[in-house]
Amino acid sequence: MSLVTGNTDPFEGIYVTGWAIAEADPDNCNILLVDEFGQKIAAGRASLPRPDLASLGYGRTNFAFRLPVTSCVTPTKLHILANDVELPGSPVYAGPGIFDGALNVRGGIIEGWVTERVAHFTPPLVDIVDADGKRIGRVQSHTDPTAQDPHFVPARFVLDLPASCFGRSEAMLHGYVGDFRFASFRFSARLDGYVDAIGTDRCAGWLVCPDAPKHRLDLEIWRDGIKVGAGKANLFRGDLTETSELLDVGFDITLSPADPKLDLMSTISIRLAGADDELFGGPFVAGRRPALLAAAQRAARAAHQLASNAPAEAALLQTALNQFITSQRRGPDYSHVRAIRPAPSAAPRLNIIIPIYRNIALTHACIESAMAWRNAETDRLVLINDASPEPNMAGMLAGFAREPNVVLLSNAQNLGFIRSVNRGFEFCSTGDVILLNSDTCLFAGGIDELWRIAHSAPEIGTVTAMSNNATIFSYPHPALATAGLADIGWAELATVALKANRGSFIDVPTAHGFCMLIKRGLLDRVGKFNEIFGRGYGEENEFCQRAADLGYRHVAAAGVLVEHRESVSFGADKEALLKVNLPKLESLYPEYTPTIMGYEARDGMRRARWALDAHRLKRAVAAGTRFALVLQNSFIGGTKKAIADIAASGAYGGAEPLNVSNLASGMIELASPSLSLRAVFLPDEAADLFALLAAAEPDTIIVHQFLGFDERFLTLLADRLTTRPSIIYLHDFYPICPRVTMIDAIGEFCGMADSAVCARCVALGGAHEGSKLTALEPAAHRSLFGHVLGAAGRVIAPSADTARRYQAMFPHLTTIEAVPHPNLDGAFPQAVRAGTWNDIVLLGAIGPHKGSHTLLAMAKRALFTHPHLRFHVIGYTDIDAALIKLGNVTISGAYEAADLPRLLDKAQAKIALFLHGWPETFSYTLSEAVMNGLIPIVPDIGAPAQRVQQAGFGLVLPFPIDVASWLTMIAATDWPGFSGSPAGFNELQTNS
Repeated sequence: MSLVTGNTDPFEGIYVTGWAIAEADPDNCNILLVDEFGQKIAAGRASLPRPDLASLGYGRTNFAFRLPVTSCVTPTKLHILANDVELPGSPVYAGPGIFDGALNVRGGIIEGWVTERVAHFTPPLVDIVDADGKRIGRVQSHTDPTAQDPHFVPARFVLDLPASCFGRSEAMLHGYVGDFRFASFRFSARLDGYVDAIGTDRCAGWLVCPDAPKHRLDLEIWRDGIKVGAGKANLFRGDLTETSELLDVGFDITLSPADPKLDLMSTISIRLAGADDELFGGPFVAGRRPALLAAAQRAARAAHQLASNAPAEAALLQTALNQFITSQRRGPDYSHVRAIRPAPSAAPRLNIIIPIYRNIALTHACIESAMAWRNAETDRLVLINDASPEPNMAGMLAGFAREPNVVLLSNAQNLGFIRSVNRGFEFCSTGDVILLNSDTCLFAGGIDELWRIAHSAPEIGTVTAMSNNATIFSYPHPALATAGLADIGWAELATVALKANRGSFIDVPTAHGFCMLIKRGLLDRVGKFNEIFGRGYGEENEFCQRAADLGYRHVAAAGVLVEHRESVSFGADKEALLKVNLPKLESLYPEYTPTIMGYEARDGMRRARWALDAHRLKRAVAAGTRFALVLQNSFIGGTKKAIADIAASGAYGGAEPLNVSNLASGMIELASPSLSLRAVFLPDEAADLFALLAAAEPDTIIVHQFLGFDERFLTLLADRLTTRPSIIYLHDFYPICPRVTMIDAIGEFCGMADSAVCARCVALGGAHEGSKLTALEPAAHRSLFGHVLGAAGRVIAPSADTARRYQAMFPHLTTIEAVPHPNLDGAFPQAVRAGTWNDIVLLGAIGPHKGSHTLLAMAKRALFTHPHLRFHVIGYTDIDAALIKLGNVTISGAYEAADLPRLLDKAQAKIALFLHGWPETFSYTLSEAVMNGLIPIVPDIGAPAQRVQQAGFGLVLPFPIDVASWLTMIAATDWPGFSGSPAGFNELQTNS
């Protein structure tokens, strides 16, 4: 049997039409129509000519069929068989109540025809419905009594295009008989024109529809809701020769007399007769000069109401109004300005615009989610196929276009994202708009919540959802955009967000176009996206800046989470587009980037994420995860290594760390590495932080650092230290000394001065720059920490020296344990490093407290007394330039741990010098020096001296440091005990 190819085409009256051909068979196919019970309804052959099918390349075109169905008196399902093979498009329905037809708009006229799939049908009443579902016309159709074909007698109809349809660059009409839609037609009815004058007695200008050039438009003028004039745009305008080929399109309409009161303004609207749409960007507020000035002065008085709560805004408003008043005093006697449009009765409620280019699977999922969670009666889905290069995209979208209240717009060529969106804006002349990327997925309740938020305040212009990947709108954090989270899905998180944050919104500096609701009033006022941004990126930001200049707010809906797989359309081009478009945006709005950076710095969206964080923490606990709260700060130093080594040594008992850190920005961060969770808080939101921590039910509280936390936070911390096992590690002396190191304002070790001396020191030199306790006197500072330390279950110092000093300051602490930090860096060498005695290494970041100025004095003196000595800073100092200038000091700069062996080989040193001027609590650089075979020389203060003495390896020199004496001892040639294996290595390792 030959392969049958064919198709079923639209009905023509009661004719079933189509084509069929049996390949490699010269005979015409037999066509059989049977009902669902197998009964024959009609039969014939596919033998009619169809010249339009020549492009199929079968060598002939006589394989079409056109069979009348005369016997269906009830709706009947028909199967269409060609040589017993059912054709594509089959089955079809015939019988009463099923209509076919056509619709067209031309020259301001709607015309078309309709037939019913029964013999001898009655010409029906036809309704014309616009894309918003509003009936804009009703007309009785009529058949032609002279029609020659009894089976195809179309009932034709004609009516004028209503005024409400003009002014659209793209519109759609549907033809209905009852509830049955028989045809649709997309058309353009643009308007072009200008209003020259709005006065007390007349309105003048010109108006034309280029798509219906012979149609002359009827106008109405309304003042304060009352019609005061009417006329037709048909006057000759010889001045339009450079603007329009049509010259008889002018209007000059006389108005009814205005209210003679001079202290009132009027609202003037110019409309097409019978339509509600405002023309020329109206309505306008108009009046004589005294009325205009009086209205401006009343507005200036209203600014006084802002003065108590917003003095800056009040001053700016009054200044701007003053400038306006001054300019208008010398203006025309009668003047007008654009008014804020009243919110129209929007039908549909929403238009969901989805521009589409690539990725059928993601696009299909996006559309499915929008279909699932919209209200099909009030929310229209507008799909824009931007000439997708994927061959199956058009067919997939066409399937959706058959669904109720779904419109498919197809670009003949690729327009790019911005122009496609603008096409959607033009098509959607009523109702709010949700701009939705085709790589997003909506969840239950999201659409309704966006709309509720938008209409909760009149000045809200846009609403943006949260997402997994949307810059400042991202969860779990703007810096943690992610395709997915290991512990939870986006749908569940979206449910949590809506339940916890319903009705809550946050002001943002700009919207984000991945899921962005734009209110109709804003669209009418601001217009389309700016097409200078080409293919995309930056356009919604510029749009939002224009809106903000008109007083609109942009907000984020804390209760809406939308999944976003960014950059499906742009792919790798994103960075290039940003590089081109960001300068364009900044040239138009120089304040944009600083505003965004300021918003990012304070993380304005932080509160929206807390409820989601709490849910995930509770979920993790329920699944068996145990957490340890770990307090630390963001300052650099050896403490970070100690924290990492303590964690790696198993000190948290298998619990996952919840790290609480204060950031350089002044904010506090809660981070869970295992959950990819990062929550941030302002310092005065400490109570919110601890409330979120309660969701994690931490087993243990581990405190490593206090610097950077304020009194309120530390007080709340102390309350919680008593409720569960807790450990405080003493890595520095901040609880004792507001300057941290006990080096006073004149650069000397204070010896742990009493509170009175400490107060004078702080008054002279200030507290540590990271301290948030500067309002406390030193006595109060120490009292606060005495309370915090006393609340902990255990207090651990990394050395006996540190424990002794703390015990002396806080005698009420009965036990401070001395437990050295674990050393996880590897084995110690068995011999002293090869090198010279004349080269001396100093490791790390060497500031004043580490002896940078002592090094400067030592190197200077060595130039005169010990010129053979050379000093190598592997790291950096605060006075690099001054040291390098001497010639006997080299500085490597910051280095990675892996680079240290190479840098030491280059230095060729045997000695590691330490010049700290305070009792360091441990010193990782001492461990690094010894592990690399260097002989440590340390001052007799703090843990380093204690460690060297206990190990019996290295040299402890008197403190305070006497540069001349130290140089003499360093340069001595007699180094007993260091010619072979260092016996003290093992002891030093033990104490590391």
